[in-house]
Amino acid sequence: MVRKVILLAVCLQSFFLSEAQTPFTSPYKLSLAVDIPLGTNAIGLLGTSYLIGTTHTLPSKESVMSLNRNDVNKFDRGATYQNSKTCGYISDATMYAAIAMPLFHLINPNSRKDFGKIAAMTGEVLALNFAITNLLKETVHRPRPLVYNPDIPVEKKLKKDNFKSFFSGHTSTVASMSFFFATTFVAYNPNSKLKPMVWSICAALPLATAVLRYKAGKHYWTDVITGYVIGAAIGVAVPYLHSVKWKYNNR
Repeated sequence: MVRKVILLAVCLQSFFLSEAQTPFTSPYKLSLAVDIPLGTNAIGLLGTSYLIGTTHTLPSKESVMSLNRNDVNKFDRGATYQNSKTCGYISDATMYAAIAMPLFHLINPNSRKDFGKIAAMTGEVLALNFAITNLLKETVHRPRPLVYNPDIPVEKKLKKDNFKSFFSGHTSTVASMSFFFATTFVAYNPNSKLKPMVWSICAALPLATAVLRYKAGKHYWTDVITGYVIGAAIGVAVPYLHSVKWKYNNR
């Protein structure tokens, strides 16, 4: 997947160096009517998740040792047998790669002129995704699959983060940033022949991350599926709300 990201960068550079540039009109607009609600909601959700988190305490060692993987639903139970550290490390790499994807806009002369708006929207995507993800993690307070794995020492299970399984933050982060990049790429390059490749890579990267998080024993299928859907929705919604074509941005 990292090779695909590198391939995307090379193809984008070749495309923008060879294509003639058309007169530029920004497809996005920053406005207080959009940005203030997005920012305040993200802050409010983060504050709420923090307050909920303060009400949680770690379960006792005995209660953790008594957990039985057979109590996990059949669809998710397979995750309790997973424990790949390598997959965990690779999933970290895919997340950082996705966060860096908006930098590809610096290759395009048009989007480079608009990079201040892109940076602002990137910050909003990250903030909203982080806030919503953490709120659900603290509210649901679901044990990770590794907590049910008898092969893992109980001392490693007794960490607060091991009770924040739902939903997958890695998957939602990669999905939000990947779909954000694909959406903004199309907005700046509506006639580009690279659109199918960009969308394919941006859809595959969070999918790969989801599988990696599952194989690492960090999340269940329901965690990563939910993370993918919510992250993708945020990645598409934020640029849509800033689109000059959106009726509220034309008032």
